[in-house]
Amino acid sequence: MRHLFRISILLIIVLMAFSSCGDEPDGSWAPMKWINIDNLTKVDNVYVIPEGGGTFTFECTNYKFPWISSIMENGVDENSLLEIDIDFRKFRGNWFEVQCINADLVVTIDPLEADCHDRSLTVVVTAGDIFDTFVFQQQKGQ
Repeated sequence: MRHLFRISILLIIVLMAFSSCGDEPDGSWAPMKWINIDNLTKVDNVYVIPEGGGTFTFECTNYKFPWISSIMENGVDENSLLEIDIDFRKFRGNWFEVQCINADLVVTIDPLEADCHDRSLTVVVTAGDIFDTFVFQQQKGQ
């Protein structure tokens, strides 16, 4: 019994040592770096989506597995739809789909229908204690 107690104490000490290694203070993570694979036009920090929609890929070069933190559609927060029991790496809205596939953020936006108004999509991704925001705007005539 005493032997088991010593092993338990040693295990706790080892776990505490490993859990404290590599801890960085909040806010000290390097900003996420992205490559706009499809060279989507960006104006004033907003990606301009053609009226015909499309699929657009952004590669994160310094974090391996980002995931979706939040989504805002036309200024309305969709976080209530991101529940704990779903996959935080894929979300389908009424006219868009957002996926995190390994280090890639893949955004698919449906064509703008004749009776649709301009629309916007804001996607926030995270890789732990670092976040980045993508804003997409789709308008008639673009």
